[in-house]
Amino acid sequence: MKEKRRRLRINDDTMTTIVVSSLLFCVAVVVAGMVLAFFGVDVSTIVGNALTVFGTELGICGVMTIFNRWADRQDKQAEKRQERRLRREESENERKRNEQSKG
Repeated sequence: MKEKRRRLRINDDTMTTIVVSSLLFCVAVVVAGMVLAFFGVDVSTIVGNALTVFGTELGICGVMTIFNRWADRQDKQAEKRQERRLRREESENERKRNEQSKG
């Protein structure tokens, strides 16, 4: 029997998993930088770059989330327009049938 491959996902969302993984990586870099700084090593550039990378990734994920919400809203509006169009056509067909049956 073939085992199902497990994937690491948080809330079954890839974007959330990426952000959380990046945050954990940045925390590890900062902690390692603090340990190295204790021994007199200058790691400010490395720590600064790690935080910059996380901030950039978080911004990209925010833009993607905004786009997804916008796309979902557009889809819902298109569905509502389609439903209104169908209802209008049905009522018009019903009216025509009523006119034909009277006449």
